[in-house]
Amino acid sequence: MTLFTLHSDAVHNSGPTLFARLQARAFRLFETIAEGYYARRTAAELRTLSDHALRDIGISRSEIDRVSRFGR
Repeated sequence: MTLFTLHSDAVHNSGPTLFARLQARAFRLFETIAEGYYARRTAAELRTLSDHALRDIGISRSEIDRVSRFGR
């Protein structure tokens, strides 16, 4: 192997490109924002239910935030 071959292999096999890494990070940011939005929307919907309805689905009023964010 020559020095050029070693350098060429290092450049071409260095992993994802900068654009691919930025794209992946932007996608993760979008997912995080969307998850927060849906968790808040779910919590708001659950807060409109009566205590009896919440008991029917197996959660208490104090568990609404946890359930809306992480599930049961």
